[in-house]
Amino acid sequence: MPFPDRTIRGPSGARTLLAALLLGAAAAPAPAQSVRLTVPEENFRKEPRVASGNRLATVLEGAVMDLEGRDGRWNRVTLEGWIWKPSVSHDDRQGMDLVVSKAGGENLREAPDAGARRLAILERGMLLDSLEASGNWLRVRRTAWIWSGSVSDIAARSEAEQEPPAAGDAPPAEVSEGGDRAPAAALSLPDRLVVSDAAVRLLVSPDGDTVAVLRPGADVAVLARQGEWARVRLEGWVWEPATLPSDSAAATDSLTAADLRANPEQYVGRRVRWSLQYVSLERAEAVRTDFYEGEPFLLARPLDRSQGFVYIAVPPELLAEAERLRPLQTIEVLGRVRTGRSALMGVPILDLLALR
Repeated sequence: MPFPDRTIRGPSGARTLLAALLLGAAAAPAPAQSVRLTVPEENFRKEPRVASGNRLATVLEGAVMDLEGRDGRWNRVTLEGWIWKPSVSHDDRQGMDLVVSKAGGENLREAPDAGARRLAILERGMLLDSLEASGNWLRVRRTAWIWSGSVSDIAARSEAEQEPPAAGDAPPAEVSEGGDRAPAAALSLPDRLVVSDAAVRLLVSPDGDTVAVLRPGADVAVLARQGEWARVRLEGWVWEPATLPSDSAAATDSLTAADLRANPEQYVGRRVRWSLQYVSLERAEAVRTDFYEGEPFLLARPLDRSQGFVYIAVPPELLAEAERLRPLQTIEVLGRVRTGRSALMGVPILDLLALR
């Protein structure tokens, strides 16, 4: 028995076959695409731009998000996880039904357990969609934007892990939102920052201790970026005597100028109290490398005049008092040893702490 002829003949048959193929393709759902955060942390933003008040959360390394779309260097993604129920309140804005109400924000976790891995830190005021409850935990979701250089496609990453790239065929470097290394197409951010009208704390690390407070107008060079954090370099001057180690003993008058010249490094930072004869108030020339150019100093000598001269650098707060001294007047100085032997003249230099 011959097989039935199922060939679709003629133009109308071809159109019928094409339509069937297209319908079949449309009916097959496209596989969902996900991305994983590959930097320590990144900002999750309402809109695809860097702006104040635009941040919803801080996503942490390893968090997986569904990719919804792209806009230039930004990815529109959906973040989903579990949040502690007492930390949210009911809300009905923008089609969502929850808002993070805990002061300081709350963690979003991978599972309804306080020991589960953190996916993100949600800001107070962030709106969310609730999906389900489990005891005192709620599974929630939010769609927003993240910097594309901070995530990688999970499927593409898996393929790359299975097949290592050929030598010399490394992909272009990508870092966090506006990072310090990025392809030419990335957004350019300034390499210097100026503190605005509020003081800014300088930290050892994004979660470390404060090491300084930058005043308004301070200009710093940007070395690297991580999310909204910038690692910076600040150049300036410090009053070196204030950084020298203080001696455990009280100031002494037994240490002589000859002792200092004989061991110029040994006594650096030692406090001395000497009676001297004042000669003059001078300003350091550029050749005096133990001073900064123009630094005021007293030219003085021991009362027995057997040990040569002593230089005593005068800080700004004691300059007016030093200007009132008379030549050959006997003075008592409390000073800290800057050097036991100056580079130009080989004499001791003290930093003046007090003058009588």
